[in-house]
Formats: sequence, structure tokens, C-alpha cells
Amino acid sequence: MESSEQTFSYKQEMWRHLADYKLSALGVKKNGIWRKNRREYAHILPSVVQRLNILEPYRDEFWTYLERAHIKLHSDFHHLSSSQAMCFNLFFPFVAEEEHLQLLTRIFTTDGVIEDTGFEAVLDATEGTNFDFCFKTGESRTLFEVKLTESDFGKAKPDESHITKFETIYSPALNGKFASGFFTCDVFLNHYQLMRNVWNLGVGTGDTLVCVVPKANSCLAKEIEFLKNCLSEPYRQRVSVHYLEDVAATVKKIIPDDADRLKEHFRQFRHKYLLDDGRSGTVGGEA
Repeated sequence: MESSEQTFSYKQEMWRHLADYKLSALGVKKNGIWRKNRREYAHILPSVVQRLNILEPYRDEFWTYLERAHIKLHSDFHHLSSSQAMCFNLFFPFVAEEEHLQLLTRIFTTDGVIEDTGFEAVLDATEGTNFDFCFKTGESRTLFEVKLTESDFGKAKPDESHITKFETIYSPALNGKFASGFFTCDVFLNHYQLMRNVWNLGVGTGDTLVCVVPKANSCLAKEIEFLKNCLSEPYRQRVSVHYLEDVAATVKKIIPDDADRLKEHFRQFRHKYLLDDGRSGTVGGEA
């Protein structure tokens, strides 16, 4: 079976799973509308109840936090398959409970003490990339790109605007980050989101990039393989891939015995985002 067919199957299966979840776990019978085509889908929440896309144990705290942080929600946030919502559900409990924040360094095997965190973080205001989440340890930042049912990491049209941006912003600082033959405009725009994420890893910093993706979403495997091949040797040590199934299993193992709310949150997280079909193994790896 071709990768695209496998991914289509994963997406459709996840949508069916989330449609069942909407009814059984959230008690929502009405379907939501995809703004792009104005059609109803069973895995989409009505916009008026989009707050339910955050898991119940930290739901109220999250929405209070969101108001203070002035974070812009994606237009498809009310989709239960929203990767932004999944990112919030994955990281916010550690942000909300300071005593558990340092567990993130064990989950993602980083050194140091976490001093600061942020969602939708922008490192370079002129360039404009948003990282789904980041945390800072000392002078280094760990930057996260999170995907769920997406079929790729995002391309850019080869229009005048993007070509000009490549020539004036990206191209002058590509050498040293990518292997020979990979820093052309065509390649960069065809793998736009991944390559601009790597571009943001500044020379002389300890910043690292972590991609969190489902192992079951086989369509993303092609771009993960591209990521392994396109990086220069020094930058291969600064980029890693963590599979969602593996992350969820690690979190389950390291949650303290007395952290009942955290345990319940990630029980709900696994129920919502992992498919129990034998494909969701705990396979991890680095790019």
C-alpha cells in the first residue's frame, strides 16, 4: 500500500474515532462546520463549544491562561483533530502545575532547568515563524513542531512574495544548516515549514528543534526521511523526532504517584488521540 493511501486511512480512522469521542466522551451530538467548504463533519465541534477541545482536568485554567497570554487560535481550532489543541493538551498541564514542569526535560531528554515556556512562540519577528511550543533552559531553547492528522509539514507557493523572502531572509543564512544541494529555493519552498524551522536554529546557540508526530500517520514519514537527509552533520544533533505514541507512554511512566489530576488528564489524552488498533506502538527515534 502506498504511503498516501496509508495516511488517508489513518486520517479517516482518526476522524471516525474523534466523531465517536465527541458523542461518547463530550456528549455533543451536533456536528461542527469546516469553514473552508461550509460542510458539517462529525469530528468537528460546533464553534460555540470549542472550549471542550481542551481536556477537562485543566480546561478552566487553560482558557483563563489563554486570555492573559493573548494567543491566537487557529481557524480550525474547533476541529477535534486540531494539532494546536493537541499541543495545548500535551504541554499545558506542565505549564499549569509548576511542580511538574521539569518532567518535560525527562520526556524530551534535554539538559538543564526549565526557566520559561511559551505557546505560538516567534523567535524572529521579521521572519515570522510560529513554534507550537517552546521552553528555555539557561541560554538554550527547545522548540516544538506538533502534527496530528496533517499529510505534510506545510509547503509554500513559489510566488513572488515567497521567492523574495527566500532571497532576502532565508538564503543569506542557510549555509552550514543544510547538506549540499538542499538550499535551493525550490527545495526550501517545497519543504517550507520544516526548513524555516531549522533556519531559526541560530548559529552559536544551543537551540534545538523537536518534531512530535504520530507514528501511525505514515504520510509524515516521507518528510521525516527528508529531514534526516537535508541536515548538515552539526544540525542533525539539534533536530529530533519524537513519536506521539512514545511520548504518551513515557508520560504515563514518569507521572508521580500522587499527581492524580495529571494522571487523569493523560488518561483522557491517550483516549482522545491514540488509536487502539495495534498500530500505535511506542517507537521513538531521532532525525
